[in-house]
Amino acid sequence: MSSGQTAQNGAWKQREQAAENQYVHAKEAEQLKAIRDELANKRSEPAASEPAKSELDRDFEGGYGGQEDLEDRYATTCGEH
Repeated sequence: MSSGQTAQNGAWKQREQAAENQYVHAKEAEQLKAIRDELANKRSEPAASEPAKSELDRDFEGGYGGQEDLEDRYATTCGEH
């Protein structure tokens, strides 16, 4: 912990905080620009004409409320091996 004159100087503290705030603002602006660019690239890419394979597997309504893929863990526990 510094207790010298520099640490107690209000102008120095404000200048350091301003420099830190500028750095943080620049980093945030850079991150936002990267996110915007990524979203713009996703929007500009053409949508796939064929649905993914997993979507084709579930291209029906009905069944067991989305539990069609669940495995029956107790199917062989009745003693008949």
